[in-house]
Amino acid sequence: MKFHYLLVDDLLGKEEFERRVEEKVAESGNLLDERTAAMLVVRDLGRAHIRIRDLAAAPSLACFFAKVLAVGEPREFERPDGTPGIVANVTVGDETGRARLTLWDEKAAAVAEIEVGDVLEILGRPKGGGKVPDVTAVAVQEAACEITCEEAAAPEGVGPAGDLEVRLIAIESPRTFTRRDGTPGEMVEAVVGNEDGVFRLVAWAPDVLLAVEPGENVVIRGAVARESDRGIEYSLGESASVIPSDREIDIPMDAIADIVEGGTYSLLGTVLSVQSSRSFVTRTGRQSSVRNLVIADPTGEIPAVIWGEKAGEHLVPGDRIEIYNATARRGRYGDLEVHLSWGSAFVVLGDEEEEIEVVGTIVPTRQGTALDTGDACYLLREPLPVGYIVRARGTVHRGVISPSSLEALTPDPDDLQRRLDRIIGQPRS
Repeated sequence: MKFHYLLVDDLLGKEEFERRVEEKVAESGNLLDERTAAMLVVRDLGRAHIRIRDLAAAPSLACFFAKVLAVGEPREFERPDGTPGIVANVTVGDETGRARLTLWDEKAAAVAEIEVGDVLEILGRPKGGGKVPDVTAVAVQEAACEITCEEAAAPEGVGPAGDLEVRLIAIESPRTFTRRDGTPGEMVEAVVGNEDGVFRLVAWAPDVLLAVEPGENVVIRGAVARESDRGIEYSLGESASVIPSDREIDIPMDAIADIVEGGTYSLLGTVLSVQSSRSFVTRTGRQSSVRNLVIADPTGEIPAVIWGEKAGEHLVPGDRIEIYNATARRGRYGDLEVHLSWGSAFVVLGDEEEEIEVVGTIVPTRQGTALDTGDACYLLREPLPVGYIVRARGTVHRGVISPSSLEALTPDPDDLQRRLDRIIGQPRS
């Protein structure tokens, strides 16, 4: 009964739900079991089961029946904060299509109890409107109904994706790696998106992406799709090509109010607060960084945690940012957070640069070295010796000044005395 109550817990209390289920059983002359009666109550409240083809338009929580077509092995992984996790994928289908069911931690550990051919009643959070929608499992139980569908599932692994029309959201610097035969290689990672969702892209021949800038819409030919813990990934080899696209690509954004644990989300929000990045050493001995901030949209606010090189990006309160492929999980104190790490990206929607000329004192702040004019405080793009009074000419963008020229000024003794008099409250004689 608890399984079905989750579908309507925003409409009525648990006691009222149980009372209605008991009424259904009594009205049937005790012919209905508790599960069937609960399903009828859910249907009466307008939350009936749906088909897989309707998952793309489903609300944040949906319930459906499906047959198990393939069961993946549970895989252990290490989260960016060093804690272990388990994930498993199950391919399910009905007469209308297929879906990829993702089970995390305790549910993933129990995936051995699921067999191909089983029919399941699935309560989950749909994510993505592609041909094979992703569903994060909230609860799963065996069902007694029959489902007829093609039982041969496409194998997990590698397959051609055809032409991929996407927006290039972010691209990282090329990095080297060692091939299995010991020879060096180079790769570049990117994040791309379209109406079907946001995906990680790996180019094993970085030259393929050299002429493309973040924000451009492109058609990628020769991409290969692969299932991963975070959904579908794409890889590009030397035979791949990238050409410009003139089509507007709309990437769906999620609302903070709809975030649930275990899901992957893309958000548009405003930075409410931001802390300085902190360095740490991972369990594998690698140096890394982490940064905490809070973002908000019209539906609410949520803490965000940025891991790795992304933690060093400049952010200030008031910035409008887009976050892509962030994972929702519980923080140290049980609060829901979104984490940006492997396969994630964020884009700052900044204002235009402005020409500026100001006089101020170079001072240290928590965010870095800054120029304090008395009326405003601008972060400096490059650190300068603290304590100097300078005249700076250059450009300012999102509170950061990039000086084109600096002129050191000698303090005016009379002005310094006037300031001192104001501080100690003794007028000059």
